[in-house]
Amino acid sequence: MILDPTQWGGFLEGQDFTQLSACRQAAVFAARNSARISGDGCVRLSGEHEGFSVTVETTGAEARQATASANAVIEPKCSFKAPETPAPEETEPDPNPEETEEPEPEPEPEPITGLICEGDAWTIDPDDPELPSVTDLFTVRLTGDDE
Repeated sequence: MILDPTQWGGFLEGQDFTQLSACRQAAVFAARNSARISGDGCVRLSGEHEGFSVTVETTGAEARQATASANAVIEPKCSFKAPETPAPEETEPDPNPEETEEPEPEPEPEPITGLICEGDAWTIDPDDPELPSVTDLFTVRLTGDDE
């Protein structure tokens, strides 16, 4: 997927996340804070925001147990405009098809441009792709039920 920029749109808009990996991260974050996912657990949001709703409960002493729910909304920081692909060159048919020529070597892949994150342009080298980190690509914000 990474070397095919035509597939970047849904990902960069926060739509192509799998619920399993996102909810696994929510469970890790809850555990770091002495809690566990409970109730309806971790559910993908529906509606205008991309993200997840998570319910957690503390894992402390029975008398000190608490439950809380929150929505984690994924907000994109980047945009992507795919570079225009040049039209293929028209070639004349070979007048002597029996004479075989050496095939032309595959051209080196061009760097991928068009990714802009908070005003910074990224150029991706297809031979050694170094990508922005998740924190460069998205903000995750906790919201209430009324947002």
